[in-house]
Amino acid sequence: MKTLEKLSFPKLENEFLENILRQLVNQHTIIQMFFTRQPSFVFSYLIIHIEKNIDAQELQQNKWVKKVRNLYQIDVYFIYSERLHHRFSLGHPFIEFYCQPSSIIYQNKELENSLIIRRDWKKYKKRFNVFQDHFHHDHDLHKSQIQNLISEGSSNSVFTSYARLIEYDLEYLEDLYLGNKSALLSLDERINNLIEYIPDIQKYFVRHSQNKFYLTDLFVKVKEAIADDEAIYKEEMYEAVGIAEQSLYHFIEERFDELKKLIKKGLFERHDVACQIDKKPEDIILNVAIETILNSVEVEQIYLYHHITYHEKTTYYLMLIAMGIGNEKLKLITQSLKSKIEGKYDFVLLSRSRYWIQTNLYQYQSFFSNIIQGKYLAYSSNKYLPEFHWEIPHNPCHADLHFYYKPTKDIALQFFTIANDTRKNYQGLDSLFTLFFMSFCRTYIFIKTYYLPNYLSNQTLWQLCIYADADMKKYNYLIEQFWTDFFPYLDRYMILHHKLSKLNKEEVDQMNFIVEKLMSELHNLVIECRLLLPFEQD
Repeated sequence: MKTLEKLSFPKLENEFLENILRQLVNQHTIIQMFFTRQPSFVFSYLIIHIEKNIDAQELQQNKWVKKVRNLYQIDVYFIYSERLHHRFSLGHPFIEFYCQPSSIIYQNKELENSLIIRRDWKKYKKRFNVFQDHFHHDHDLHKSQIQNLISEGSSNSVFTSYARLIEYDLEYLEDLYLGNKSALLSLDERINNLIEYIPDIQKYFVRHSQNKFYLTDLFVKVKEAIADDEAIYKEEMYEAVGIAEQSLYHFIEERFDELKKLIKKGLFERHDVACQIDKKPEDIILNVAIETILNSVEVEQIYLYHHITYHEKTTYYLMLIAMGIGNEKLKLITQSLKSKIEGKYDFVLLSRSRYWIQTNLYQYQSFFSNIIQGKYLAYSSNKYLPEFHWEIPHNPCHADLHFYYKPTKDIALQFFTIANDTRKNYQGLDSLFTLFFMSFCRTYIFIKTYYLPNYLSNQTLWQLCIYADADMKKYNYLIEQFWTDFFPYLDRYMILHHKLSKLNKEEVDQMNFIVEKLMSELHNLVIECRLLLPFEQD
């Protein structure tokens, strides 16, 4: 056996790791070490062939293994002798490539259990095909079972079968990229681990939180429902789950093809990946807006989904996908934008988190699917952000419309009662007018777009009404002819002011006319189009 002083590992180019390996050789029965340097954007592999399984498990848990991985992007994998030779006999492509004689940096010649690969591609090809065919055979069986369950309408079983199939896919991805499976980890942990090797996986799994995903959470809920003898009806998610699973399948096929090429040629092929987004005509105003937003909050994506020009003023409609941006923050950003870009430009900002959108697609998919499109994407923080698991088919409906229309109608009637009071007691009428306007806008937007916005500023709500139906611009003259600045007036009366009303008859008549016109518009839309059941119209 070589002594510590004589051992050196120049191929590693890492003094810290060299010192550790010298100690390993001295303290354990190390048979071989294989090192393969990968291109800079992926991990290099150090495979340590050791005699006993118990030693392999113990050494794999050492802190330095994780440290070397994090600091130097070197993946250290301990494998015991019986397992290594068994995998070699199966034609495992990971072993076939990463344990080539050219990768050996240490070999104990006193031990007889070394692995020396002498076969070329022609001799190995049959084993590779058998190994790959085994994956496809079992995968097709899983898919066939799922299709049968879908045709039977057994939703719970469909999702549990998909969970097993995704777990099967993850096992193969781990095996082909890491040389080892992580069966004891949760699906969330396994997906997160694989992201380091296959960043594109992020595109297909919407996050629930930093370390959890929407689809795996759905699988957990299904298991809980089965335990409680309940059924989960989420047929609209079948295609979304299928897309996620199919993406994993394609990653497995790509890895098989990659290893096949590497083994055949016996050398690395470095691929330059084009990451740029196709350039669009530069919009200086949009660029300033995006820069202002990014200086204020952390955003995943920004979509410019609409813009209109009215009276020489252009309004930009921007959807922000981000965590924790409330109405007040949006208001501050909007004010900052207006202070930087005065005069001819205005901005309508909406913001929702990716997980909130995902969990509310059953209600609002029609709205978001029209916005979240590649042609509208103005900014993205990461090229690996996941796409949404769209519900297919999705049947939009105005669920709970009665609970929005009825209060709006009742507020209008209450307003008319006070506005037409012969004693001219208009106390509280300004607040009631504001309440009506907000209720009208939210209800109108919901009817036209199937989306119920937050309690945004009144101007933003009105601009969303115009986005929902451009014909609503016909009422802009009412706003422009109002005796004072319309939207600041409304915003003022969103807050209680405990003082005497100073409204006069002319001002009340203007407000009254606006309520009449807008209520008539809403009545025609809801009642004449029969969006409510007869008993809901009272």
